[in-house]
Amino acid sequence: MQHLARNSSESIFVQAPITSPRMEVHAFDQQLLRLKRMLGVSADGEVAKALGMTKAAFSERKRRNAFPKDKLLALAGLQPELKLDAIYVLTGIPASAPTTPESGRAAVQMAVFEQLRQDLSVDEQLLLEAYRALDDRAKKRLLSQVISA
Repeated sequence: MQHLARNSSESIFVQAPITSPRMEVHAFDQQLLRLKRMLGVSADGEVAKALGMTKAAFSERKRRNAFPKDKLLALAGLQPELKLDAIYVLTGIPASAPTTPESGRAAVQMAVFEQLRQDLSVDEQLLLEAYRALDDRAKKRLLSQVISA
């Protein structure tokens, strides 16, 4: 449990997310497998080339379990003929999954948010969680203090 003090009279306690290196490897491997399927390739070098990366740069990302999301999004945007479903590659949830509009949309948004949240430092994650725990009045007060500072 982490403690964040907003001022001397208020405190926020947040549970820091617990991640294991094994879970991150699994996520990277799953993302890579989905991307290979969508590209119709089998080798990491082919994926690296499609993403505009060298084999060495891709191997380093793989070693660090840092999936190149920025490169994937760029590829999907620059080559729409590939019909890459970046959301599916990153989350495992197809963008066109047949669900009710609200629940499907919320599930996709949460999955994408979770992927993006993992890219934040621990401090940034704690700040985000603390901000989300505030009521509307406290959020407005905090934002006005940050803007005026």
